[in-house]
Amino acid sequence: MEEHVLPSIEEILFAMSEQPLGEGAEAKVFKIHTNPKYTVRVSLECPPLSTLAEIINNNPRIDQKNIFGNRNFAQALAYWQNPKNPSEPLLTINLYCPGISIEVEKPGRPKPDAEEALIRTRVLSETILNLPDAAFDQIYDDLHFLSSRKHSIDVGGDLFTNTGNILYSAVDNRMFIIDLQPFTQRPGLPQNQMKGFNTPLYLARGLLPGAFCYQHEHSKDPDLIKYRTEIVERVIAGAERNHLNDVGGYLKGDINQMAAYWKRQITLLNIPEQYHENMIKRISQIQDEPRYYVIKDMVNYVRVSGNSL
Repeated sequence: MEEHVLPSIEEILFAMSEQPLGEGAEAKVFKIHTNPKYTVRVSLECPPLSTLAEIINNNPRIDQKNIFGNRNFAQALAYWQNPKNPSEPLLTINLYCPGISIEVEKPGRPKPDAEEALIRTRVLSETILNLPDAAFDQIYDDLHFLSSRKHSIDVGGDLFTNTGNILYSAVDNRMFIIDLQPFTQRPGLPQNQMKGFNTPLYLARGLLPGAFCYQHEHSKDPDLIKYRTEIVERVIAGAERNHLNDVGGYLKGDINQMAAYWKRQITLLNIPEQYHENMIKRISQIQDEPRYYVIKDMVNYVRVSGNSL
């Protein structure tokens, strides 16, 4: 496993004086250009930089065990607690993950108009479709691996809300998952919970640019219907190659219940009716073949929202 030499406090503060790399509903992320393997993820509730500097200079950094090995999920490696509320860390040091978000609408930035967003959505969808099968196999392997570590891709709310948690890297010619949650974060889970959101249904949700924020404006665009039909087809083909189905995830239930969710999703995407039966039949026939042993030494990662990572 790679040894990490984490950035200094001075490097962190310098990075935070520049423009953020990205911004979400919970935090801003700054790249540490003087130590480019890392980013700093900072709570939107953070005090001014001068006050924050005093806090992190006068309080110890807390390091976290990395249970993900040499895989890159932009995971947090260390954090500083909020002295007033130790359960809510102020900032984390994370691995830098290459690539661009495939989300069309960016938090903290003006919402593009429908025409501009349509251009971006088409380009991002074409980018996903131009990836080789190996790129889909890599992200499926990550889903298998995350389940063995009792962590899940974080999907947010309804059917199409997690594209911001997947990055596309032209250099690596693949996709990366960059936001996680532990299985223990969700109440009422059975003891045998094994997948979380690490299933084909939720992967398909994460690879469909613009499907949530422009669901109505773009639902009838013939190019996007074609692209989304092909993306869903590739997700199902990847699930068949990598032996992963939807049973055992957070939706629980049996394959018939899963089929109902697939029907709802592909209908909302306006995928032509002629493809529905075959798609649902294929995803329903996949038999799971887990790849990795389940880790016993679990670690409860933290993130700047105050919740487990």
